[in-house]
Amino acid sequence: MAYVRGDQIEVVIARDGLADDAGIGYLPDETMVVIVGGAGRVGERVQATVVGVEHTPLGASLVANAEQT
Repeated sequence: MAYVRGDQIEVVIARDGLADDAGIGYLPDETMVVIVGGAGRVGERVQATVVGVEHTPLGASLVANAEQT
């Protein structure tokens, strides 16, 4: 599926990201998602809004902002 800025997604945070406030998750199609606001939330299922899409030779990755709970 193609994602665009503003799409709402649900993702489980698999690990903390490299940035202080980021987490990393994967969609069912194995698209990697960098979740801003996801640090320290490993294992949580979060709602997030896509804010960027990066296309690479290996496929797409997304950047999304986690909804605050």
